[in-house]
Amino acid sequence: METVTRKSLLYGTGIGGPGAYAATHVVGCSHGCRFPCYAFLMMQRFGKVATYEEWCQPRLVANALQLAQKELPRLRGKARSVHLSFATDAFMYQHPEVTALTLQLMRLIDSYDIPVHTLTKGVIPEDALRLSHENQFGITLVSVDEDFRKRYEPGTAPYAARIAGLRRAHDLGFHCFVNMEPYPTPNIWQQDILRVLETIPFVDEIRLGQLNYNDVVKQYPGWRAFYRQTGVIARDWCASHGIQYEGIAAAHAAHRRRSAWEPGDLFSA
Repeated sequence: METVTRKSLLYGTGIGGPGAYAATHVVGCSHGCRFPCYAFLMMQRFGKVATYEEWCQPRLVANALQLAQKELPRLRGKARSVHLSFATDAFMYQHPEVTALTLQLMRLIDSYDIPVHTLTKGVIPEDALRLSHENQFGITLVSVDEDFRKRYEPGTAPYAARIAGLRRAHDLGFHCFVNMEPYPTPNIWQQDILRVLETIPFVDEIRLGQLNYNDVVKQYPGWRAFYRQTGVIARDWCASHGIQYEGIAAAHAAHRRRSAWEPGDLFSA
């Protein structure tokens, strides 16, 4: 795998409240999501990748560990969490070199008593479940239809494997969450949200968000009403299962906050 170097690694995110930090230790993502992928759009906009094909060839940040060793001491007592990562996948499917770097960073961050949050469309590795129980694990899950995955998330882990990895984390006592974002409108994919929800009744938190940056969404008659209704269904289902719920409006606000910080922080060289 090719590598790049950066001048800094850790940055405040504006997502998750005061003390929330993140790191981007890989440029690009082989999952090749075609929603389209917000991280790809931003990387392309700011000249970090030129094409979709380049984006799908991930490059490790060669000096990620050295940067973390330099920057973490300044965050002791200040950082409440570090998220890996808003711009790539911490456990990129079928890329053991990415997972290995993620695990090294997790161990280092853990040594400073800072919880690590990860979000993946891959499979949470068992080695990650041997680390601090203050860490949190999440998966992205917007469907359980493998035909949908093959079309819109072609390089990702199968849904059953993705869910099984999160279940292992739950069974070991970790806080587990699911991002159901970007959730498709029926003109993109016909499905019942309850069928998706019923595969993850064990999680602590579910975050539902609409599909943005895709004009096809607005071609669906009543798309706003669809998302409102879908949010009500998800909210009520979560309430009946004792699961924390974050809905469409909150997720949309998070997108706005994200766009405010990513250009300057996420993509600094």
